[in-house]
Amino acid sequence: MTRASLIPTLQSDALAREIEQQLKEETDAVIAGAERDAHAVLAQARADARARMHAAIVELRREGARRSARAQAQRDTQARRRAQRQAALAVGDALPLLNELLQARWRDASARRQWTDAAAHLCLARLRPGRWLVEHPRDWSEAERRDFRAETAVGKSSEIDFKAADDLAAGLRIRSDSAVLDATPQGLLADRRNIAALLLDEMGERP
Repeated sequence: MTRASLIPTLQSDALAREIEQQLKEETDAVIAGAERDAHAVLAQARADARARMHAAIVELRREGARRSARAQAQRDTQARRRAQRQAALAVGDALPLLNELLQARWRDASARRQWTDAAAHLCLARLRPGRWLVEHPRDWSEAERRDFRAETAVGKSSEIDFKAADDLAAGLRIRSDSAVLDATPQGLLADRRNIAALLLDEMGERP
């Protein structure tokens, strides 16, 4: 091969190497870009996954808190119902005892006088002047009736009739034209809601 014929061969080889080098550089650039894109996609995917996981964890915590609150509210409701049942039982047991205590107070002369004096004062405060009928137990004495009349004579002019009532073992029931003042144990215990509240306060068992 002559020198003259070698020159084109060398030129073609150089051109081929240059083309190969360009191809390599372009390929490397494409690969590098693809890798950058892949890294960016993976990074975004990981960020999205973390965000979704965080949101899921937050929702799970919220749902757990809601369930805990519902469970606590249910426990509180059940506890209140138990307390109310226990309070109702306590009041149911206490009312007959309270009635017995009132009957015993009526049998005590000093306590009975306080009771009838209080009833007389209530009459003066709540009943209009006029004719009053005082129903009483058969064993309420004439002297006690005079004392009651004296107590009610203060400040009002009323005519009082007395009547022994077979259904009364304790207390007084005073009737006027327009009202009845019931100072018997049954009348004193008639407001069950208020009596129950007083009993529960006294026993320290209000629900």
